[in-house]
Amino acid sequence: MSDGVVRVTSSVRAPWFDRRSRSWFAPVPTRRIEVCRSVTFGYAAIWLVLRAPYVWDVSGLPAGRFEPVGVLELAAAPPGRAIVLAVWATGLVACALAAAGRYVRSTTSLGAAAMLFVATLTSSFGQVFHTEHLLVIHLVILAVAALAADEVGDSESRGWPLRLMAAAVVVAYVVAGIAKLRFSGWDWVSGDVLRNWVAADNLRKVLLDDPSSGLGGWLAGVAWIWMPIAVATLVVELGAPLALLGGRIRTVWVAGAWSFHVGVVGLMAIVFPYQLSGVAYLAFFEAERLGTWVSRVVPGTTRHAW
Repeated sequence: MSDGVVRVTSSVRAPWFDRRSRSWFAPVPTRRIEVCRSVTFGYAAIWLVLRAPYVWDVSGLPAGRFEPVGVLELAAAPPGRAIVLAVWATGLVACALAAAGRYVRSTTSLGAAAMLFVATLTSSFGQVFHTEHLLVIHLVILAVAALAADEVGDSESRGWPLRLMAAAVVVAYVVAGIAKLRFSGWDWVSGDVLRNWVAADNLRKVLLDDPSSGLGGWLAGVAWIWMPIAVATLVVELGAPLALLGGRIRTVWVAGAWSFHVGVVGLMAIVFPYQLSGVAYLAFFEAERLGTWVSRVVPGTTRHAW
């Protein structure tokens, strides 16, 4: 009887599981993963360069301001500047080499680990910078994929890293949408919560002499516009799973998500560089087309560079 149960259960569950498994692990062009890896780690290298002054300043803050999170949560004290500098330099070199397609198994692992450390450190001094979270998650996925790479064919690889990167994007937006509803309930739809939020944020920045949005401050006095903005925000965030369907609906959602971040800059002077650069959404598309375009535009660019 037990054997019969096993056979029946398998016959019921196997088709669904097999379809899901085939879809998740279905091969994609190897070049697609190579381009995505190159662009993402290249972005990380640029991030490390541009944020170097800030990372250096944070590493010198008083230990009393250290409130460790994430992988540093168990640290009793902040790491010294020498350690921070060493990890930063290692990360920069590793990310640059990974972007160039060199020693991929080791450089992706070192680059992802270094970025995780640096991003966690900057979030351990008073403010959690969630703008870097998605980038680090994508780097870790690509690093694990490089270590677990197996040959499917000369020109094809397992597509799960790109699908997992896309799923991470979707989860990030859905969580943000749920957080808004948990914070304000369905009152968010009225637009009043968002309007007050934007007004208060810009006022705080003006008082602290931080960059603020004159447009956001002015629109805070225009009551009718905030309901459609609030609704559009929820549509983008809670509708993110639709992007996994691919095709036109994916393209429309990505355009909406990117426009959402443009709006955040305009209304609150808050920048999400990873999303605004478009790199965050690369896993949704046929990235090898970007590699082909670059190879044509930039003389001397070879496949190995990707």
